[in-house]
Amino acid sequence: RFKRDLKYEDSEDGGYVKSLNYLDALSLQARSSAGGDAFVENLSEWSPSSAVDNAVGVSGENAEDDDGDDTMDADDMRSLSSNASAAAPAVGAVERATAELASKLAVLLQTGNGTMIPYRVLRSRFDPAKVSDELLTVALSSCAVLVRGNFSLKSDLCKFLHLTGSGLGTGGAEERKKRMRELRDLILLLLNMHGMVQRERLTWAYAVRAEAYRSYEAIHADMITFVLRTVAKRAEDCWVAKVEDDEQFGADFPEVAASHGAYWFQKKDMLMDLVELYENAEVGDHGAGDHLCPSILDNSV
Repeated sequence: RFKRDLKYEDSEDGGYVKSLNYLDALSLQARSSAGGDAFVENLSEWSPSSAVDNAVGVSGENAEDDDGDDTMDADDMRSLSSNASAAAPAVGAVERATAELASKLAVLLQTGNGTMIPYRVLRSRFDPAKVSDELLTVALSSCAVLVRGNFSLKSDLCKFLHLTGSGLGTGGAEERKKRMRELRDLILLLLNMHGMVQRERLTWAYAVRAEAYRSYEAIHADMITFVLRTVAKRAEDCWVAKVEDDEQFGADFPEVAASHGAYWFQKKDMLMDLVELYENAEVGDHGAGDHLCPSILDNSV
C-alpha cells in the first residue's frame, strides 16, 4: 500500500505515554502559555482541504542545504498549512494534504519539548476515514524522526532549542542554535543505537570538542542535562527514553521503519566525531553522576 520509498536527507520523568490524557494536559498548558491558539484544533474532525486517495504516493524528501541540515525550520513549518492552501495548481492534492497534516503534527509533537510519542497515540487523534495510515506516516516523516518505534519532532523544529540557545556561548546566534540541535540529534541517535545515554560521556565529549571549537562552549553539563530531560529519564545507571520501545510499529510499517533507519545511518555519519568521542570517553566513577552502562559500546543502530 505504500507506493513509493521515502527518502530522508538531513537535514523529569514524563513516564510512559498510556493515553491521550497526557497530550490533553499538555495541550491545556500550551493554550495557557500562548494565548490559547498555539495548539491544534480537535483533530478527530480534521480532514485535508482537498480530497486525497488513500493510496499515498509521495516522497518524503526535504530540501537540503550545504551542511546537510534540514532547510525547513520552525517558521517554515508554521507556514506550511497556509502555503499548502495557496500552492500552485501543479502541486497535487496529496502533497497539499501532506503539508497541511505535517503542520498539525508539528504543533502536536512540540508539546512536552519534543519528547517521543507512540504512533498509536498519534493515530488515535485522527479519523482513519479521513486520514489514512499512508498519509499520516508520510506527514510524520516530514516533521519527525523515529526513535525505537516512537516519533519525536525533528530538532530543527523544536522551539525550545531556539529559545534556549539564543543566549549561550561565544559564537553567533545561528551557530549556537545549530549546536543545540546537534546535541539533541546526538542524544536521539544514542538512544536509538543503545537504548540509553550516559551523561558523563556526553559531558566529556563536548568538553573535548570545545577545546577545538569555541561554539561548543555553549554545550556544558547543565545544558546537556536539560536537553536529556526533554526526551529521557534517569535509570539506575544511565538515562533511558521516557517512552517504552514500540517494536510493533516496525512490524506494521516495515518500509517506513527502514527509511528512518537509513536516516539514522546518515545522521551517525554526520555526527561521527562526537559519537567516537562519546564512545571513547575517558570517564571514571565520578563526574556527572552517572555510572557506566556495560552495554554502552553496542554500536548497532
